[in-house]
Amino acid sequence: MAAPAAAQDPAAAQHAAAGNGFAVWLAASSTYEPIGQPVTLTATTNTDVGPTPYYVTIYSETTGAELAVCGAGTTCTATVTQTTPGAQTFEAFVGDDVTGNGHPGFALASSNDVPVNWWFILRWPIRIP
Repeated sequence: MAAPAAAQDPAAAQHAAAGNGFAVWLAASSTYEPIGQPVTLTATTNTDVGPTPYYVTIYSETTGAELAVCGAGTTCTATVTQTTPGAQTFEAFVGDDVTGNGHPGFALASSNDVPVNWWFILRWPIRIP
């Protein structure tokens, strides 16, 4: 009688080994802008994700917001604007997409962090009552 086959982890059967040859980089059109001004984030991968089951996701580490999900190509972009002074840090992933929570369920590759600062324009003269 043959020994029973070992049970395989379902996640291992569904997903490729970590890395899978993917790399992703994130860049911002500007990292220092007046409030209300848009900044374009561009994630670039070394391989087209189109023929794979994976996506490129751009998200805000600061707010947890998912900004873009792209299922094909080697670039993915998102435009962000902030109406109050402050900073956000953004990151991109190649992995599966779990809609709405920002992070993929698993990531084959993650990008560099990109901080963007929005500042307040102070106009002169200031009138103090």
